[in-house]
Formats: sequence, C-alpha cells, structure tokens
Amino acid sequence: MRRVVSGAGAPEATPREWSVPEYISVKVISLKELFSGTYNFRLPFFQRAYAWQTAEVGRLLANITEEMSAGGKQRPYLLGKLMLAQKPVSADTALVDGHQRIMSLTILFAVLRDLAQDEGEKARLNTFIAGQAGYRLSPQESLADFCHRYVQAPGATMVEPEEDLQDLGETERNIIENRNYLRAELNGPESTPASRRALADFLAENCCVIVSSVDDEGDAWRILRIEEETRVAFNPTDRAKATLLSIVANDDRAICQRVWEKCEMQLGFTDMHALLGHMRTMKLRKRSEKPVEIDLAEGFKLNVAGSGRAFLERELEPAAQCLASIRRGELGDSMKHKAIALSLDRLGWIHTQSWVPAALLWLSRRREDAGTQLFFSRLERLTWIMRIAGLDPTKQQVRILQLLGEIDRTPKVDDMRELEIGRTLREAALSNLRSKTFDSKHYAGKVLRRISDALGQDPGPVHPEKVTIEHILPRAWPLNDGWRKHFPTKKSVQTYAHKLGNLTFLTGPENHSADTLDWVDKRPILARSRLLLANRLAATVDWTGDSIMNRTEELIRILFEAWDMKL
Repeated sequence: MRRVVSGAGAPEATPREWSVPEYISVKVISLKELFSGTYNFRLPFFQRAYAWQTAEVGRLLANITEEMSAGGKQRPYLLGKLMLAQKPVSADTALVDGHQRIMSLTILFAVLRDLAQDEGEKARLNTFIAGQAGYRLSPQESLADFCHRYVQAPGATMVEPEEDLQDLGETERNIIENRNYLRAELNGPESTPASRRALADFLAENCCVIVSSVDDEGDAWRILRIEEETRVAFNPTDRAKATLLSIVANDDRAICQRVWEKCEMQLGFTDMHALLGHMRTMKLRKRSEKPVEIDLAEGFKLNVAGSGRAFLERELEPAAQCLASIRRGELGDSMKHKAIALSLDRLGWIHTQSWVPAALLWLSRRREDAGTQLFFSRLERLTWIMRIAGLDPTKQQVRILQLLGEIDRTPKVDDMRELEIGRTLREAALSNLRSKTFDSKHYAGKVLRRISDALGQDPGPVHPEKVTIEHILPRAWPLNDGWRKHFPTKKSVQTYAHKLGNLTFLTGPENHSADTLDWVDKRPILARSRLLLANRLAATVDWTGDSIMNRTEELIRILFEAWDMKL
C-alpha cells in the first residue's frame, strides 16, 4: 500500500480502502423478495407527495396483465428501479427513490388481498403488506393512519372514507381514487378469483425491480441528486429532431431542417412531439416502448438513401398541416365541415391526443367519404365514454389501434365495431356519472360543459372568474339553516352533495355570493345567471334529495342523447 506523507515530518496517513461492491449494492429482485421483510420501507418526512393518478396505475396494471398474457412467465418483467439506504443487518430502509411504485404496488396487493375469497390467499397476500415487525411500508407520520384505515389493514380497501374527498389532501385523494380504480378493474365482469390469483402469482414471482442500495442515507440522496443534475434535460422534441435529422443525407439536411421548423412553427413543441407518436401509431399499428424517433427511423427505413427527405416532405409535413387545421377548426366552410370541426373541438375538451391517430388517418385517406361527419361524431362519443368509464390509457390506445384497422378495411361507418359502445363500457360510464363522488372526477367540469353545450350554450372551460362549479346543496353540513329540513344529517349531505345532479355552473362572483345560502336565497342568483345550466334551475321550487337524483338522470339523458345513445 502506498504511504501518503502530507509534509516534512508530518505523520503518515493511510487512505481508506473500499470497493464498489462494498459501497453500493445493485441487484434485480422479485416483488416476492422485495416485500418479504428484508426491507421495511420508511418514507422520509420530506418525501415528495404520492402523485400517481388513475392514468399511471391503470397503465401499470395494463402493462403487467399484457405481459402476463403474452407469455411473460418465461422472463422477468422489470418495473423500474429503486434507490435505498439500508444499514447492514437491518431491515429499516429509507426509500429515497421509488416512492410512487412502492405505494402503488402496496395498494395493488391490498386490493387483491381484500378481493380474495380464500382465507389462505388473503393471508398470503397480506404478507406483501405486513409482517411481524409491522407494515412493509411506513409512510410519513401524517399519512400513516390514513394508509392504515383505507389501504393496509385487512379489509381496508373496501372501507369508504368518512372524509369529504374534496377536503382531502392531494396524496390522500390519489390513494383513494387509485385504490377504487384498481378495485373496480379487478372486480369487473371479466375478472375471476382464479384470474386474480394468477395475477398475484405473476406479480410475486415474475415482476422485478432493480434495487440500488447504500449504507448511508445521505449518500443515497447525493447519488440521486447527482443523477438528476447530470442527466441531460433534452426537450423530447429536440431529441427526436436531432436524432432524425442526423440520419438524413448531408445534401438533404438543410431542406429537411426547414421542413421540420415549419411544422414545429405550426404546431408548437407539445403537438410536434405528439405528432411523431401519432405517425408511429399509424405506421406500426402496435404499441411500443421504444423512443419514438427510433421507431420512426426503423419504420420508415430512414437509413435508405433519400428516405429521410421523403419522410419529412411526404409524411411529416402533410400530417402537421392536417393536425394544425384540426386544432384551428379549419376544415372547410360547408355545414358538414363545420359539424366535423365541432366534433373535433369537443374531442379536445376531454382528451388532447388519444383520438388523433384515427382522425389523421381518416382525413388523409377518406376526407371526402360520405360517412366522414358520422365517423367524427362516433369518434367523439367513443373518446368521451372511454374517459368517463375510466378506461386506462393503454386500453384506450389499443381500442384506437383496432379502429385504425377498421378505417383501412371497413367501407361503412355503421359497420365499424370499434366505434360502438358495448354494454360493459356503457355501464362503467353510467356508474361513474351516477357516482356519489362525481365532483371529484377530473372530468367533472368537462362533462358539465358538454351537457351545457348539448343544451345550446358552450360556456367555455372552467375558469376562476368566468365559469366555476357550484354545489347547490353545500358540501359542508351547515348548522341552523333551511338545508337541514331535507338533509338532517352529515351522512345525508355526503350522499347527495357531490352528485352530478347537485352541480351547476356559476361565474366566480356569483359563486361567491351563493356560497352556502339556503335554496330560497340561492335560487334568485341562479335565475339571474347568464349561464344556462344555472338559470334552468330557477323553476325548481325546492331542492331535495329527489331533486338531485332526478336531475342527475336528466343530465345523463341529455348527454347520452347528444351522442345518439339511449339511457
């Protein structure tokens, strides 16, 4: 060993010896091992909030079940990586990075446990959540009791919160919404005890994570910080541009760059990158986990001489022009074109991107088809119903992929089965529209806007001053006022206050004035409002539970009739 001398006569110092394997451990482990008790995960009090919503947990579940169905038992299925800090010979583990996945997997195992019908299966699944030393995941102190009551304790995922969802914090609300989404998905008509057990087995044995672990928590945070700070913060559009233009022949590069910049100027960064994804979907007709620029390079054979310029001029530029015209609503001056533009505009209210590949393919191939107006009316209906029914993004994408095939081969729109609304999808949408917690849905304001539009007035999107959501029966249970005549208990308020039929639009100032006023005092404010949904209520003499239930059904009927559906 080399001896280090720091100066004349100075004592000799021996540098510390260490090796990478002793400093940091990196390994791939199954979920069965991850939740075996080797790690008791602890969230630091300053840990970032649990931000995953139903789109993320839906995608997680769909990807796992898709891998399982595709024969994934022959290979491990990676669910990402974790950064941990754990002292030797100790189960106490600081969860530095991977909070979203661990919380979501805990919720998933808890739902599977509570849906299991066999006591032995319940006990087995509970081992992924709790051991002799307590719960496998210990959230922040402020969240611990909430997780215990509504996720971790046996049967907890079947217990509805006593708290008003609107009054919960963002993390608590995400936990409840994700839990309820998973419960509905895993307890649907296509799910059985056997299929749930098979899913639990696949999760335990075949799903894996990459675990990086160090002894010191400070080191773990430093490693994570360095990784985040040194990672190149590519704008995804710039990355795709750099990759694709680098493939283009030198002689064509200047022209191709001008075409790209023209397209980007028309669409902006967000839509430009989305367009690349839409073009991949239309070309490959399948889902892909690869970066979009790689799929485009391979799919359009951009390594072949002249193909790069052909791709930009004959494929990208026309598609960009078409998408720009869709966004501007400029499809033509005829009544038919205006009706199509209206459907496309409404599609953008509920989802900005999922339906675009179908719209682009139709307009590029069948724009003058006699069924074009009907096609976009049905596409609007399908997209809204899928969103309201809670279909996860992966299933929505698969449905659109199947629709692309029908655009290719099915002459008549009436014969396109993928545009039909089947019983399962219809019932799921109705269940959410009739939900006791409808106001907590992320699309609540959009649905109200679509209903108002069907009645003849588009009020525009929800806006703090112009358009706000008013709860006619106040969410809080007010003391000593007229509301207690028909809603004498807090439970009765919780039953009705958050339903679709209790919601309307008011301007910001009107909402402030209405506040928690009794019906007799609130009614004149509604009558004076310029917003159609509000002033239609003025004819109602009294506001009761029956009034709310009846109006819920009335609004759903208006919505369904606008989509040519029967309630």
